[in-house]
Amino acid sequence: MKDSTKISKLRNIVFLKDVLIITLTAFGGPQMHIAMFLERLVEKRKYITKEDLLELNSLCQVLPGPSSTQTLTAIAFKMGGPKLAFSTLLIWLLPAAVLMTIFVLTRSFFDVDIFRFIMPLTIGFVLYAAFKMFLSGKKDLLSITITVIAVIIGSTYPYPWIFPILIILGGFLSSNFGNHKFIPNDKPIINVRWANLTLFGSIFLIAVIVGALTKYVNISAISQPLLLFENTYRMGSLVFGGGNVLIPMIITEFVEFKDYLTMEEFQTGFGLLQGIPGPRFTIATYVNGMAMQNFGYGPLGQILGCIVGTVAIFLPGTLLIFFVYPIWGQLKTYPIVRRSLDGIIAAAIGLVFAAAVLLFIPLVGKVDGDISVSMAIILAAFLLLYFTKIPSPLLVVGAVLAGVLF
Repeated sequence: MKDSTKISKLRNIVFLKDVLIITLTAFGGPQMHIAMFLERLVEKRKYITKEDLLELNSLCQVLPGPSSTQTLTAIAFKMGGPKLAFSTLLIWLLPAAVLMTIFVLTRSFFDVDIFRFIMPLTIGFVLYAAFKMFLSGKKDLLSITITVIAVIIGSTYPYPWIFPILIILGGFLSSNFGNHKFIPNDKPIINVRWANLTLFGSIFLIAVIVGALTKYVNISAISQPLLLFENTYRMGSLVFGGGNVLIPMIITEFVEFKDYLTMEEFQTGFGLLQGIPGPRFTIATYVNGMAMQNFGYGPLGQILGCIVGTVAIFLPGTLLIFFVYPIWGQLKTYPIVRRSLDGIIAAAIGLVFAAAVLLFIPLVGKVDGDISVSMAIILAAFLLLYFTKIPSPLLVVGAVLAGVLF
């Protein structure tokens, strides 16, 4: 018994080390993160199977919040329970949050141009992830059709509500028109722990009420941080589709509507975001810190703003995945869920391909004004990942060094 406990603890330590390595090299958005999860946690370490990764990622796609963060948290929950999941979450988000805080405090010292080769590299990573996911998925006519539909619609209409709708549509088509063999299951779901869902809803309600009250009772020392928490927590509770969807929400809420920071300040932060590893939701760390700076707060107030932004944006999605994952094993045994999974996974694969398209569109002409440079980097990244065993962190470091040199 003691030996098995020691082995389990040692395995968890190795897992956390792998998470740290991914954290420090996971540039780009959630699709690139999934590519790195696939490469290191599935193919190299075999902590989980490809099917498990696809299932968990599909589950997180239909939940509000940071999908790659929730996927990684769910993987850790599967391996070692809530303690390992929480430790994983901290390791995953803290480096990026700390870097964004440093950017707020020393924003004028960074040249974002050194990161200009990161985006085409990211697209190559995303294409690799999509291709590997497609190879591991079902190849029947219905699944391929769902994937193609998701690619076309997801890349043509990249709106926040499109992503969950496509996931649900894929599940509906698979459930009603797929060829499935399953064992009927009418057992009730047991051991549901409502605490996290209750806490999620309670914080949301309290934040809205307190945010409304601060408009009438302006206590400057606390009202502005409370308003920022309410704004950010609300966005974290309602955003579907990951970091790329959060960006326009922040622009609307913080820049255009409430003037917490200027568009130039936001664009600087967004540029810096492209050059740091970790979850893209840490853009909320930056914009909350900048908002506090523009409110007239000094360094301590700006750090407080960064902490408020980090907690508020990640807390909703974390509470939801802590509620849903423990009962996921029961949920997926139900016939309607089981029949839907193939379509959900097919739609998720299509959305990864669509993400590559969406990332490529604004890149045209951005790298040295020559699209051939971008295409060469994308193709090289894909081929190196597929045909060689060169670690992805080395490719990222090479792209940054190329930006510095050229």
